[in-house]
Amino acid sequence: MHSALCQEHPRTDFFENIAPCYDVLIDFLTLGLYAKFLRKAVEILSPKKREKILDLCSGSGRAASWIAQAVGKEGEVVGMDIAKSMVEVAKKRYGRTQNLIFQQKDVTEPWECQDRFHGIFISFALHELPETERREVLRRCYLALKEEGRIVIADFNPQISGRMKIVLITFFKLFERENLNFFSFDPYTILNGVGFKKIETFPILYGVLHITLAYRPQS
Repeated sequence: MHSALCQEHPRTDFFENIAPCYDVLIDFLTLGLYAKFLRKAVEILSPKKREKILDLCSGSGRAASWIAQAVGKEGEVVGMDIAKSMVEVAKKRYGRTQNLIFQQKDVTEPWECQDRFHGIFISFALHELPETERREVLRRCYLALKEEGRIVIADFNPQISGRMKIVLITFFKLFERENLNFFSFDPYTILNGVGFKKIETFPILYGVLHITLAYRPQS
């Protein structure tokens, strides 16, 4: 649901327009479950004092602000998002937090960042990426992490089966039609293929959502 888009993506304008009321609207529509899910994902990321964390496709900056509190003033959090209005909202709300930086950036374009971060956080953004770009973005995440750094991906579960798959596909057809290709995406295979190890998945809400934790191993 965050704006993990390229400039040509048909939903880019949607996120530009909805930015000022994004959090309130999503919390209302999900009866507060969205915020709880984000909190759980940040808990699994487990940011620590003095760490450097990247919030990829950071949206309105809410999760980034929680992470910034956890890493403390000696740590650093970088929020990166393509939507100019999302970045503006994030800066307006959290710009006074000294260890928190927001950048407007299309993550499908090259962003060379080697061995910089202890952790990377991606929430409700991977499914929004163009199908051809998902693997490359995760490869860049791998390179941006320090050895033994970790990535947490909180999103819909593309590998869901049974009745709940019917429910989720119906939801996508109604609200996320451009992203139906996400159901052919295999997170474990892709993460493993770009080098991540110790991959764990935590199912949420009967498996409709899941949180994935993976590590960059030592060389």
